Amino acid sequence: MTPLPEHLRQATRTRTQEADKRARAALAELAKAGKQISFTAVARQAGVSTDFLYRSRELRTQIERHRAKGGSASVTPAEPSGDWSTSAAVRALSARLTQQQQAHREEVARLRKALGIAQGENLDLRRRLACYEAG
Repeated sequence: MTPLPEHLRQATRTRTQEADKRARAALAELAKAGKQISFTAVARQAGVSTDFLYRSRELRTQIERHRAKGGSASVTPAEPSGDWSTSAAVRALSARLTQQQQAHREEVARLRKALGIAQGENLDLRRRLACYEAG
């Protein structure tokens, strides 16, 4: 794989720095307004992806602090803490998947019940039809 030309590396650095500034500003605005702090809210406000926020240890830690304290943490650089091997994105997606599985189980149970009722009605109608055909 050939390395990127310097002008492209510089453009990438600049774009990343600008996104970081927008994310920090969005976090400060949301905190100042007393709004709910979440990765999604900050990403929308800043015009960045949630993946960008999760990958930035500093921003990630600040957002997690705000969420834990209900939005009252100050926007200052923080020391990374915790186990980074299981990211918040994975945990969030896992929780969402668990909710969807539960919803699907409930839907399948409801559909099975409806199918049983429909099969009973079908059997009843066949029996009635058989009486008319025989007579």
